[in-house]
Amino acid sequence: MMKFIFLFFPLLLFAQSKITTKTIEKRLEKSNALLIEGQTDEMVKLNLSILDDAKHINYAEGKLSAYYNLALAFSMQYKYNKSNYFLKMMEPEFKNSEAEDQEISMNILYSINYRGIKMYDEALKKLKKDLVMANGLKNDSTKCAIKGMILVQIGKNYFEKKQYDSAAYYGKRIVDELKKSKKMDAGMNTSLKAAMLLLAETKLNENKIDSAEIYIRSAQSVPIGWGNNDFATLKLWGQIHDARKQYDSAIIDYEKAIKLAGNAKNFKKLSELYRLIAKSYEKTGQIDTGNRYELKYNSLNDSLKRIDDENLEDTVGLLVDEKKRPLEHQTHLLIYVILIGSVGAIIIIFFVHKRIKNKNRVLNIKEKEAQELNQKLNFAFEEVIQLAKNNDPEFLTRFQEVYPNFFPNLMKIEPQLQSTELKFCALLFLNFSTKDIATYTFVQPQSVQTRKNRIRKRLRIPSDEDIYLWMKNTYTQ
Repeated sequence: MMKFIFLFFPLLLFAQSKITTKTIEKRLEKSNALLIEGQTDEMVKLNLSILDDAKHINYAEGKLSAYYNLALAFSMQYKYNKSNYFLKMMEPEFKNSEAEDQEISMNILYSINYRGIKMYDEALKKLKKDLVMANGLKNDSTKCAIKGMILVQIGKNYFEKKQYDSAAYYGKRIVDELKKSKKMDAGMNTSLKAAMLLLAETKLNENKIDSAEIYIRSAQSVPIGWGNNDFATLKLWGQIHDARKQYDSAIIDYEKAIKLAGNAKNFKKLSELYRLIAKSYEKTGQIDTGNRYELKYNSLNDSLKRIDDENLEDTVGLLVDEKKRPLEHQTHLLIYVILIGSVGAIIIIFFVHKRIKNKNRVLNIKEKEAQELNQKLNFAFEEVIQLAKNNDPEFLTRFQEVYPNFFPNLMKIEPQLQSTELKFCALLFLNFSTKDIATYTFVQPQSVQTRKNRIRKRLRIPSDEDIYLWMKNTYTQ
């Protein structure tokens, strides 16, 4: 008997269960359970394993789901650079998949990452593009669920921008959208609950406490559990009790919410809860306990700010890559333009002749538009200057909006420019002196001069040419 076991032991040791699409789907269900509990580290380990198996059998839907789950897990940990990496890995797989909603889900997560570093306008662009795509979905149930998810994220962006009327509008629109569905599933119920909590939070910020309570109770009646992520509901209850000066009840709610947020590893909300509970303790006269939570808030908030700064640089790099793509197609377009140029010339001559007749009228309109544009540019210029002086993370995003041609023109000269180099060029474009740049970016003037010399070499700026004037001329090229 022992001899028999000995002979078959190697087979038992190295035997593996067969990898199939069904086994992968079952493991993906386990990943969803880990997501609800906020166990993101375990979720990452599981999905890396799922990804290997899906690649082994070339299962496109499995690869897409694993990439997405990895991106989602890292997004929840505020590691937006890693999250965006796995989202980029998804893109080539779409051509091998029949999942019509995966690209929309990818864009939603991109928008969450953008919102995480306060790039709300970029997030809203992604989401509003998603709404157009969602309307083209064939399955009505899927369409309804996806639109609910998109509208939730749009509402959250407007809420964080403090545009509460717009946030409330989208919260109510979610409810109206979901009413169209004959049968509610888990995804729809999740969106419905999120909408109710969004409306509650909006009413709280408008100091409409009774209305906020109605929405929270409506959210709690939705038949869906969020596990550790239910700290959001408890946080709002705490704020309601605080607004009604029921500080002891508020503290109980905040304590429960802190425990759940800690389990879910949602450190941004945990930071917010530390600040809220500190204030409630101070209002009850428990100053020492309040100070203890204030210290926790300050420590965690400092860590999150460092992470935000790193994420901003990586995400701006991603945006620069997106802006570069149209430039790669310009060469091909130029060929077609030349081919039709001869025919177009005749048409142009006709229209030029016609426009000459209306020259005075057009010039008057243009002059008025130019005056209005100059006023807007002057305001925008002052805003960009102030953001630069404050070393504000939103500086690069706002600079791109005001001067959209500058970075693309630089990238034509040197496509490998890093986001930090683009920021430095932006400061030169705005005519910041070496001393100013050193002051506002917290570096030594010698370091700034070294960077100027390096930029000259990379952009091939002649040594006898004024670098500031060169930057100004680059924008108009």
